[in-house]
Amino acid sequence: MRRDALEERLVEGCKVLADDGQGDLIWGHVSARVPGLDETILMKPAGFGLDEIERPNLITVNLDGEKTAGLDPLHVEVFIHTEILRARSDVQAVVHTHPIHAVAFSALDRPLIAISHEGAMFCEGLPVFDQTSDLIVNPRLGQDVANRLGDANAVLLRNHGIVTVGRSVEEAVMTAIMLEKACRTQLLAEAAGEIKASTGLEEARAKRQRIYGPRSLESAFRYCVRRQHARTCGCRGNGVSAVILEEKGVIEA
Repeated sequence: MRRDALEERLVEGCKVLADDGQGDLIWGHVSARVPGLDETILMKPAGFGLDEIERPNLITVNLDGEKTAGLDPLHVEVFIHTEILRARSDVQAVVHTHPIHAVAFSALDRPLIAISHEGAMFCEGLPVFDQTSDLIVNPRLGQDVANRLGDANAVLLRNHGIVTVGRSVEEAVMTAIMLEKACRTQLLAEAAGEIKASTGLEEARAKRQRIYGPRSLESAFRYCVRRQHARTCGCRGNGVSAVILEEKGVIEA
């Protein structure tokens, strides 16, 4: 993927998260590894809401957590991103947000159960980071979060928020959306009474593969982009930017 296409995707990811209710004023951030430059990261800056981000706002960061390009300030929790990307060569994008149902669920000290389809995405177990509920403001804490994440696709930060990862911006963003929905579903079920039925591990694994493969998550992401466009500009389009069409060879540069 070309850098300009990645920038467009990162902006779309920020707006999709905000449109899905994961905005928290100016807090929360998304990052992506720059193609061909494994130690260089594009990231949302501090001081802006997820819904406000445009390509000129994006900043460039190295794996030491230092801003190397961009006009806007750096999030103090940059180390969530740098240490996960340092530890996980398979990860290309990281999301950290504070969705209300996931934060509430994190306080219950209960495992996430595959009640809904979305819960099947986390059927191998959802790690919980409970070392602190404060901000992740140094490399050591970033390493601790990365260690707690392990090889999972998400980790709950107790009384704080969530971190999700993916092989693409689309995958990391959709994983965040599905995690919040899974937490909300379980909270609703538990509020109604004792949970008496859930999906077993083998079936949950099959559902995860069938429903939430990379192409399905990309399609769902493109729908979320179209929905966000429709809500903000009152128009319906195909949700595919000119940069992405050019990258796929649909239009000429």
